[in-house]
Amino acid sequence: MGQQYPFVNYKIDGKVVTLIMVSEAGVATPEMAQRSMAAFKQRLQKDEVVLVAKGVSLAPIFIGAKPYVEKLKDVPLHQINWGKVEM
Repeated sequence: MGQQYPFVNYKIDGKVVTLIMVSEAGVATPEMAQRSMAAFKQRLQKDEVVLVAKGVSLAPIFIGAKPYVEKLKDVPLHQINWGKVEM
């Protein structure tokens, strides 16, 4: 059994984008973020994926396509009903 990650399918500009909550350590460097993104895209078989990490400042860090990241900056993440995806 793999690790479970909180996720939600969120509609942005008519597209369904999958948001996945990851640990800040998992995306600490650009290389780690790239590997994590590639793994989730392959597992979910889709390109519309944004990784969300909460840092020590509690401000979320978004990793993904710039148009999606810009739209997500003001979304209250605590109000989202997160599910789980296993990797």
